[in-house]
Amino acid sequence: MAGRKSQKPILRGINGSFRAGRLTAILGPSGAGKSSLLNVLSGFKKNGEFYMLQLLTTKETLRVAADLKLNYKTNKSKKDIMIGEILHLLGLEKTKDTLVKNLSGGEKKRLSIGVELLTNPPVMFFDEPTSGLDSASSLQVISHLKTLAQSGRIVVCTIHQPSSNLFDVFDDLLVLSEGLCLYNGPISEMKLVFENAGFHCPKYYNRADFAIEVACHERGDNIESLIAKYNTSQNKDEEMRPSDEEAVNEESIMLQVPNLDTDESSSESKKSYSRYPVPLWFQIHVLIKRSIWCSSRDIFMMYIRIITHIIIGLTIGAVCYNIGNEASKTASNAACLFYIALCLFTIGPFVTVLVYPMEASVFLQEHQNNWYSLKAYFFSKIIADIPFQILCPSLLLGGAYTLSGQPYDLDRILKSWVLCILMTVCGQTLGLLLGAIFDVQLGLFMTVALNIPMSLFSGFFMRLDDIPDYLKWLTYVSYFRHAFQAEMVNLYGGNREKLNCSEDFCYFQSPQKVLKDFGLSESTYEINLGAILLWLLGSLITFYLVLKWRIYKSR
Repeated sequence: MAGRKSQKPILRGINGSFRAGRLTAILGPSGAGKSSLLNVLSGFKKNGEFYMLQLLTTKETLRVAADLKLNYKTNKSKKDIMIGEILHLLGLEKTKDTLVKNLSGGEKKRLSIGVELLTNPPVMFFDEPTSGLDSASSLQVISHLKTLAQSGRIVVCTIHQPSSNLFDVFDDLLVLSEGLCLYNGPISEMKLVFENAGFHCPKYYNRADFAIEVACHERGDNIESLIAKYNTSQNKDEEMRPSDEEAVNEESIMLQVPNLDTDESSSESKKSYSRYPVPLWFQIHVLIKRSIWCSSRDIFMMYIRIITHIIIGLTIGAVCYNIGNEASKTASNAACLFYIALCLFTIGPFVTVLVYPMEASVFLQEHQNNWYSLKAYFFSKIIADIPFQILCPSLLLGGAYTLSGQPYDLDRILKSWVLCILMTVCGQTLGLLLGAIFDVQLGLFMTVALNIPMSLFSGFFMRLDDIPDYLKWLTYVSYFRHAFQAEMVNLYGGNREKLNCSEDFCYFQSPQKVLKDFGLSESTYEINLGAILLWLLGSLITFYLVLKWRIYKSR
C-alpha cells in the first residue's frame, strides 16, 4: 500500500519451552528479539529496568510492596516474616536499613527481585538482570536466580555476552537470531546440536560467544536445519513438547509466538486491569505513608520550605510595618495583601513541579504491575502534603499579618488563614499539573509564564474597568484577582470602623470608600473564595486526566 511504512518482523514463529526448577538464559545478538520475547510473554509493551524510590530503605521498599501486593488482611507479623526470609535469601540483611540510593548496583538488582518474590510467583522473567554490573556482582545476582529456580520456579532471563563462569550457572538456553529460535534445551547439549548442524565450537572456547557468533552468521549461513527444528512455521508442535517422563516429573511452560510486526496494535496490553489486591482506602493509606517517609528524609527541602516562608513573612511584615490600620497608606497595604497571595501561590509550584518527574517511572511501573489504582496515587499526592500546606502559609501569614498591623479580629484572621492555605494548595496543584505535562525545566518555566498574565489581570496593577473588553474574560480565570479581592473585602468590609489618619487629610479613612475605589463594593469574600475553589477543582480534574493520559501513552 502506497505511503504505508515498511514492516519489520521481530519474532517469527518461535516454538520452545521453559522448565520449572531450571534457570533459563535467552541469548542472542542485539536486535535478535530477546526483550521483545519477554515482553510478549509477560504482557508488557515496553521493557526497562525496575525503578525504586531512592529515599526508602531496603526494608521499607519491601514493606510497601508487601502492603500493596499481598492481601490487606494479612497480619503485620506474617509480612515481617516474609520480608525477613527474602532479605536472608537474597543476602540483603546487612543493608535492610540502607537507603536505596546508597545501595550498590547488585544490591538494587537483588532488591528488585525480592519485591517480586513477595507474591511467590511460579514464573519469573528478567530482562538483562546483569546490565551495568561488574563480573562479581553479575555472578552473585545470577546465583540468586539459580537458587530461586531450584525452589521449583520457572526463571527466565535475557543475558548479553556472559562470561564462561556466568554462563555455566544456567541450566537451559534459548538462542535467538533475527526473531527465530536456533536452539532451545539444556546448555550441556548445545554443542552437540550445533555440531550436527555443521557448526563446531573450538576447544576451550566460550560457548556463549560461540552461540552468538552462530546467530550472527559469523560461522556460516547454514542455519536452516536449526530453524526448521525450533520454529513452528517449519516444524510440528509435538516435536517440541517434553517427553512423557519430563511431563510427569517437571512442570513446564510452552511458548508459541506468531509473527510479530513493529506496527501491530497491542490491544491486549490496553485491556483494563483486574481487581487490585487491596482496597482503595488501603492503597491510599500505604502511598501516603510512603510519601511521608520520603519527605521526612529530604531534610534540605523540608527546612528550605519552612525557612523560606518564615523569612518572606517577616520581610513583608517589616516592609509593611504597622500600615494595616493607617488610612494614608491604604495603597501600600493593598500591595502588602497582594504580595502575600503572590508569594504563597508562586512558592508552591516550585516545590511540587518536581514530584511527578521524579516519581514518574516508579508510578507507571507500579500501576502497570497492578499494585494500586490511578485514583490511589492521585489522592495520595493531594493528601500527603497537607501538613506542609497548613504549616507553611501559617508561618508566612503569622509574620506578615502581625507586623503589618492588620485588624485583630478572629473572624478576619481565620478568613485570611483559610485564603492563604487555599492559595498554597492551588499553587502546589498547579505545580503537580505542570510537572505531569512537561519536564522539570519546562514546568518551572511555565510556572513563571502563567503567573505573569494572571497577576496582570488581578485588578491590582490595573483597574479592571480599564482592561479592554476582549481581554476581560481573563480576569475571571485569574486566581490572583479572586485572592486579592477576597482579602480586601475581608479586611476592609464587614462594617469596619474608620481607619487611623496620621495626616491632615486621608482620602481612604472610610473602609467602604476603599472598597468602592477598588471596584469591590458588590464583591463578597464567599464568591471569590468559591471562584478559587472552582479553579482548584478544574486543576485537580486536569491533573487526573493528564495522569490517565500518561498511563495510556506508556503502554
